[in-house]
Amino acid sequence: MDQHSSSSPSGDKPASSHSTTTFIPPEDRKHSRFGISSFILSIVTLLGYIFLGALGTTMVEPYITEAGVLQPTQETVEAMTTLAAVFIIVMIINLAGLILGIVGCFSKIRKRTVAVIATIVNGVVVLTIGALFLFVLNG
Repeated sequence: MDQHSSSSPSGDKPASSHSTTTFIPPEDRKHSRFGISSFILSIVTLLGYIFLGALGTTMVEPYITEAGVLQPTQETVEAMTTLAAVFIIVMIINLAGLILGIVGCFSKIRKRTVAVIATIVNGVVVLTIGALFLFVLNG
């Protein structure tokens, strides 16, 4: 008899190096923390884009006339630069939300519904902002 058998000492089951996970019914699972975080970030960034768009339009509107574009004051240019910096920060937060949503979609032990919704919302917003950039850059 071979002494280097692959079965366990009790002989009931073969020895396995894989850990087993217990089955959790779908109704008992909690939502993915990554998905919830991503959903919160998607709502915050969506509101941020709306606020920044309204604020930017309000800043630029007085300088656009029928005769052409007027030169803004130095203070207005600084405020617009700050607005652009905040816009870039909101974009980075939006991309972080997209990444968190994708990570939440691959959770095997948690519900994925919120993560999928957040990934879709973040993805649509990122694609929309990207399309607007392309539209503006191409004239």
